[in-house]
Amino acid sequence: MKTIPLARNYGSPSNYVFDARTPPVLRVASGEEFCAELQDAFNGALREDPARGQPRDLAPYTDRAPFWYNPVCGPVYVEGARRGDVLAVTIGGIDELTDGTVTTVPHAHHFAGMRGWEETDESYTGLVRHRAGVAEFAYGNHTHRWRLQPFIGTIATAPDYESLSTLPTNFGSVMACGGNLDCCDIRPGATVYLQSMNDGGLLFVGDLHASQGDGELCGVADEVSGRLRLTCRVVKHQWLRNVRVETPEALVSLYCYRPMEEAFRQAVRDLILWLEQDHGFTKREAYLLASACPDFRLRAYQMCAGIGRVMTTVGAEFPRYLLPTR
Repeated sequence: MKTIPLARNYGSPSNYVFDARTPPVLRVASGEEFCAELQDAFNGALREDPARGQPRDLAPYTDRAPFWYNPVCGPVYVEGARRGDVLAVTIGGIDELTDGTVTTVPHAHHFAGMRGWEETDESYTGLVRHRAGVAEFAYGNHTHRWRLQPFIGTIATAPDYESLSTLPTNFGSVMACGGNLDCCDIRPGATVYLQSMNDGGLLFVGDLHASQGDGELCGVADEVSGRLRLTCRVVKHQWLRNVRVETPEALVSLYCYRPMEEAFRQAVRDLILWLEQDHGFTKREAYLLASACPDFRLRAYQMCAGIGRVMTTVGAEFPRYLLPTR
């Protein structure tokens, strides 16, 4: 299986931008599985020495504006993809996870500047140990455990002509090209649908998370390095409004915007159009089901505060069991 090694996926200027002018790191056929070894959002620096705080101790990465955080692998050129097609990217597996880190960041969260909340406004790094599919986080006299649920935080196709930073970019001029989404449904077994604006599609991936709570409230999840297996399939002649995700359980339409209410409205709108166009629902039928079915979900995946132009990432999730049988 073709593999893109870790050394190619962080530390160079091209690892911190979505740019169609970056030479492809790999060419694959439609339907061909490949591997990428990915670095964590902090280039491994905090994991190597958890006594460091960010951004205080992460030069030279923090000497740049925006910071050289969130390194990505890519672009991957998919044979047969053209402008006006869609890349269907299936996550075959995420494994070989390192231990992770979770941090607080001064002046970049929901409680910055509030009296009595000073400890949340200081630079702090916590190490999250991973053993047999379980995360373990020790804080003071407490030890907390939860099951790992790894996913891809950043996934995108190259924009038409822009050069976009991988850190503060949820999306560029075309929402359906993706970006730093931090959507925990982009996980093993899921397929992500991204708009292709260039020959080859030009796929970028990075920012592995071992787990994340809804909202990624402090701006950081359980940040890890690991190995990713992907397969890309080309869907010809289709234009998307939103990034779309199919999981084994649901269809999910994503949108990134502030205020959150508008983001949810746009996600629901696209989901209803998806159900109408691909699954034979009427708009009213889908609308009523979304309101009445208890397994319809509105998810807030990322609602970071104080991090540049990062928008809130939300999803409208429709259960598969309601889809017509064919």
